Amino acid sequence: MDWIKMKKVIKIILFNLFIIILLLALYESYLLLLIRHPSLLKKCPMRIRNSIGYLYNTGDRHVIQFSPDCAKFDEGLGYTLKPGLCTFSGKEFSNRYAVNSLGVRDDEKSLDHPQIIVAGDSFAMGWGVDQEEAFAQRVEQKTGLKVLNASVSSFGTAREMMILRRVPTDRLQYLIIQYCENDYDENKAFYINHNALPTTMSEAEYRRYTDMDNRPKTYFFGKYLMMEIGKRIDEFKRHRKAENKPIDKDDVDLFINAIIHSRLDLKKVQIIAFAMNGRNPDDNRAFPGTLKKRIATGDYPHYIKNMIVLDFSNILSDDHFYVLDDHLNRAGHQVIADVLLKNIRLQ
Repeated sequence: MDWIKMKKVIKIILFNLFIIILLLALYESYLLLLIRHPSLLKKCPMRIRNSIGYLYNTGDRHVIQFSPDCAKFDEGLGYTLKPGLCTFSGKEFSNRYAVNSLGVRDDEKSLDHPQIIVAGDSFAMGWGVDQEEAFAQRVEQKTGLKVLNASVSSFGTAREMMILRRVPTDRLQYLIIQYCENDYDENKAFYINHNALPTTMSEAEYRRYTDMDNRPKTYFFGKYLMMEIGKRIDEFKRHRKAENKPIDKDDVDLFINAIIHSRLDLKKVQIIAFAMNGRNPDDNRAFPGTLKKRIATGDYPHYIKNMIVLDFSNILSDDHFYVLDDHLNRAGHQVIADVLLKNIRLQ
């Protein structure tokens, strides 16, 4: 190849490289624009909103369970909220937390023989709303019963039941359990370990996670593009990698198992269960449907057979969630509370 032809080839390569870099830069700018302006994101299709939400939640958001002001290490549970007052904020909210001696977001009076207990993760805890706006508090306000919100961010069903062993439940009438799909791994570990949860993490591990989460999540050009590429690679790897230890239990089986082997006396308790995984209706529909069928046909204790299973997939809309964070806003908590109140009979 002579020099003239080589120069043409080099020019073509450089031009194509320039176009690729320009397109990538424009794509990064597009991602940044939507993350910085949630009002624009709200007008986008759900697929785009979910993708941008993932980037925000992974790359920008801090979590309350690793906040030194709001959470602390717990030897049996990994962590709880930190008794006292703190403020936890995100891009779309800032809320004050009043935490009792159990390490949950409620007052001290609610620990004294509660009549209703709400067990769940960040959705039930009230991530993103003020304390009195969480559906547990709304139920208490309307019923006049003593309600304990025992939910802690990122707890699975196994730990949600474990923390209740620290509460007197002799007057308990209703146990409201909010399930999330990420409860699966914890409930699976509980089952595999003969219905006892292995130590969730050491104090050193908790400190390490805390340090990692509290590092400044500063922006640099190309950050979201790199995260998007990394996400695609991870999805490809997970698709190709088979599960190392397949088990004969699905998510519903493991949920029921965690309740039955909780070592709680639930014989006289009415359980109300529902799934909450975010704004996508399909993510909230499958679990309650399968759970209803399973308890109707399975050989379970009467408190499982009589469980009330709620489906919010056709009740909640986009307007009931934050745009980036994908947690319930105050309107969403009101919807949950209203449905729960219809299923609670005052005695």
